[in-house]
Amino acid sequence: MTAPVFASKARNADKVRNAAAIIYAEDVLSTLLWYQDNLGLQVEFAWGDPVVHGSVLAGATSFHFSRVADVPERQTAYMTLYVSDLDDLFDDIASRDVEVLQEPETMEWGMRAFMVRDLDGRTVMFADPSTGE
Repeated sequence: MTAPVFASKARNADKVRNAAAIIYAEDVLSTLLWYQDNLGLQVEFAWGDPVVHGSVLAGATSFHFSRVADVPERQTAYMTLYVSDLDDLFDDIASRDVEVLQEPETMEWGMRAFMVRDLDGRTVMFADPSTGE
């Protein structure tokens, strides 16, 4: 079998700023406090009353915990790519054979985002941090 040839520069590589895993948790506040108190990590933010989403800093990146009433298809996490040119990126991705779960919209916390499903059924969110919290 011949090894695949990968593009030296993918067409959307310049649009991705960074990424974060979003991990589902039953009790986000308790989870954030556990990571702070037991692992010594810095809580970056906690959102909602009660807290339904928050993140902890891990080096130069962060990972998030989110409360979801019904975890879709037994997923335990999804990936978020923080991007620029969100609408242009959506147009490019939606023009391909990709299942769009959510078209670009402003989320309740203020950030504009869209979601797709990857080939194995995982959720991938694209969000523009310049548009909100």
